[in-house]
Amino acid sequence: MEGRGRIALVLRGSSAFVGAALAMAPALAHAGNEEGVLVGNEAAMSAGAVTACIDDGTAVWFNPAGLANITRTQVDASGSASQLRLAETPELLSSASGASADGGYYELNGIPSAVTGARELEPGLVAAFGIFVPSLVGHTDRVRLDDASTGTPTTFQLVQQENVQQYYGGIALGYAASQTVRLGITAFGLYRQASTVSQFFGGASGASAFVEGDSSLSVLQSAGVALAVGLQWEMIPGLSLGVSLRSPALQLGVLRRSTSVHISATRDTVTFSPGDDMGLVPRVDLVTPAQLRVGLVYRLDRGWVSIDADVSHELESAELGIDRRWLVNVRVGGRYEVDPGVSVGGGLFTDLSPIDQIHNYGETRIDFMGGSLGFELHTPHHMAEGEQAPTIVFSQTFALRYALGIGTIGGLRFDTTQPTGSEASINATRTTVHELALHVGSSLDF
Repeated sequence: MEGRGRIALVLRGSSAFVGAALAMAPALAHAGNEEGVLVGNEAAMSAGAVTACIDDGTAVWFNPAGLANITRTQVDASGSASQLRLAETPELLSSASGASADGGYYELNGIPSAVTGARELEPGLVAAFGIFVPSLVGHTDRVRLDDASTGTPTTFQLVQQENVQQYYGGIALGYAASQTVRLGITAFGLYRQASTVSQFFGGASGASAFVEGDSSLSVLQSAGVALAVGLQWEMIPGLSLGVSLRSPALQLGVLRRSTSVHISATRDTVTFSPGDDMGLVPRVDLVTPAQLRVGLVYRLDRGWVSIDADVSHELESAELGIDRRWLVNVRVGGRYEVDPGVSVGGGLFTDLSPIDQIHNYGETRIDFMGGSLGFELHTPHHMAEGEQAPTIVFSQTFALRYALGIGTIGGLRFDTTQPTGSEASINATRTTVHELALHVGSSLDF
């Protein structure tokens, strides 16, 4: 479910900022959009261009048909050991007088992006499970604006801390219908938790001294389900087509709680208004659109080159704060085996924003483009005679991912020269985000 931030300001006399009401707001300059993390070792090395060629446990996520390529039991544990995001937002807060304050943040997260396991039940039939974290947000944004345009110096200050986590758990089956056709299906359960702490205050000293502001803590937890099916087809020797279709996510219930307080003080009066709201809503809603992924891979003697595209449809819900446009993203990547113990890979990708329009403070519409580069080390160990497998293979993957995001964010513009009762307006301002992630992964085949 897309979060929406709302902020309302009232001007007191001609010189003062009075208050703000902050609700569950989205991350400021939320990086990553649909795929802020490249899930799994193969995707991390090739910018996610794996729909037609994925052949490890992360096929549960990308294309379950790829599971049918597995002939050995696999356990994969992979993750972005660290992910750094830097955001710059000029004039996040601004006044009609020309005063402005820049926003921005830096964010450093450790993300366990995927844990998977796969086992061949019988020749051509493979079962697998996976736990995935496709995005994680955790940062604090601080903005301060000083305005003396009316002759009375006033100060405005915003502090907002946000944490958003999404988890997908999936069980899947892959089936080799023939030597050239593989099919698969995945059932997902999903869980989302988001929390926002916001403080927005303004004040002035002197003859017209005042202090007013709002503070809030909002927490939202939701659960849902989704289904995915996939196909891999070797059309001619060396050239394969991959297709996967993920259903819209059905949200089955939401637990929410919001605690807030408004404070207003002048030389003569003090107002204190606390609030608390909590509820469990067991309702079914579509919260993400269906997604179609299509890829082609051309296999070389010691590697492959692949191109992928995914399409998702528009989705609107005023009640849930969802306003998504049609979206298309493209990825190109490849992998090459330098020798039996070392493989290298790289690729380019787009990660465009699904947001149609900015309506509220803190909403973002940022389009990302970037690339990844990595290598994988394979270390086989021979087993004693009589063991079920002749060797076990340890693999370690290291990859870097960089993305540049350019777009707009809903800033706040107010006018302290207008009469009492004037409201602030949403001012879409430019923002830039740099994202750098180090992926460290490992796997065991036996």
